Amino acid sequence: MDPISAIGFAASILTFIEFASKIVAGAHEVYTSASGTTEENAHIDTVITDLRETADSLDSDLIGKTKHEKALKELASKCEILSTELLTLLEQLRLSGKNSTWKSLKITLKSMRKEKVVGGMEKRLGEYRSQMLLRLSLMLKYYRISRY
Repeated sequence: MDPISAIGFAASILTFIEFASKIVAGAHEVYTSASGTTEENAHIDTVITDLRETADSLDSDLIGKTKHEKALKELASKCEILSTELLTLLEQLRLSGKNSTWKSLKITLKSMRKEKVVGGMEKRLGEYRSQMLLRLSLMLKYYRISRY
């Protein structure tokens, strides 16, 4: 075997070992966790649940008289819909029933496949949150100006 082929073969073996170690570590994390999911997914679940509740209260509490209130109400509605979708996806990435090694492995592989989807949804929710904060800031600014 020539040296370049040997280097390519060695790189392939190292890549496989790295991938396998991620799977084993992830499966162990899922198997031993109290929540039945990875620590990262549990954290995302907590943050997104709070964001969804906040968006829900904004959406229901606002009347929508001014353009900022209307925009905030619309952003809150979109945020609530997307956060519900993400929480549904995260629920699919959680162990249900009795823990087993195979179930943990399956959840880990599923989580790895859905990592980009979850990350994309999380990024979009972050953008909604930023826009909602901007609208709230503008509403407070105009509220202070109109009081004086």
